[in-house]
Amino acid sequence: MILKKKILVIGDVMLDRYWMGQVNRISPEAPVPILDVDTSVDKPGGAANVAKNLSDFGMDVTLIGLTGEDETSEKLLEILSSTNINYKPIIDKNIRTTMKLRVIDKNQQLMRLDHEDKNLSKVVPKAYEDMEDTLGSYDGIIISDYDKGMVKPIIKKILSKASSLKIKTFIDPKGMNFDFYKNAYLLKPNLKEFEDIAGKCPNKKIFNEEGEKLRKKLKLEYLLITQGKDGMTLFEDGKASSYASNQQDVFDVTGAGDTVISILAAYIIAGKNINTAVEMSNIAAGISIKKLGSTSVTQKELNNASTE
Repeated sequence: MILKKKILVIGDVMLDRYWMGQVNRISPEAPVPILDVDTSVDKPGGAANVAKNLSDFGMDVTLIGLTGEDETSEKLLEILSSTNINYKPIIDKNIRTTMKLRVIDKNQQLMRLDHEDKNLSKVVPKAYEDMEDTLGSYDGIIISDYDKGMVKPIIKKILSKASSLKIKTFIDPKGMNFDFYKNAYLLKPNLKEFEDIAGKCPNKKIFNEEGEKLRKKLKLEYLLITQGKDGMTLFEDGKASSYASNQQDVFDVTGAGDTVISILAAYIIAGKNINTAVEMSNIAAGISIKKLGSTSVTQKELNNASTE
């Protein structure tokens, strides 16, 4: 077990909605399947899923994210109000709250519909002024960037302030410019996100060279690249360490990256070493992908899995 720590999550919150049922016929109106919906499930997504992971793992969590003022934001507030998360939404009446609607037939995703107003809000910089003075009260900060508009306008100020306070920052990145994340403690892109920045890496030698080059360029303490079935690679000063994937039956990879950054940060903030943190986050990801949608992993589940 690890000690409860006070962690701030800043990022793009969203609602993950699932419509599930069965397809038994094709529409007479167009050559598309008709789904007879029998179940609808709503879950916190994006930064809200990171916060849920941390809370369920026993951390003291505060969540700050951008929403509109609509049915989606009300549902997200309702869900988070039933948790121990201290949720502080930044509300902009001029945008829609991000929602990802997944249509599922017998565990097979047929379609995803996204409702979002990406990078249209102007209220975030002003909101930072209200949160700046509170940053020093946290043991660590996770920034969950889905490139929807919450993170990029304020991230440089957050990283600068956190650095001056000697607070570790953990970032799940998105987008074509990683310069925003310079001077973070740890950056965790997946392989595609990394190669979008560094270029395709045809072999391990080039991959390791490009990984260390990016780590140095961004002045990161650690760069952790998740590689799906190929596991993870951790870059630190002059060293690249590979971690094999915890092979599991894959049900749904949604939110697996959120689980990794959550467990990884929780272990490090609680004082565990980086290798233990990566190993446990790797196991947690393996548990996560066996469940539907954005899910959490408890300390008991993780401890049981790590001893199997």
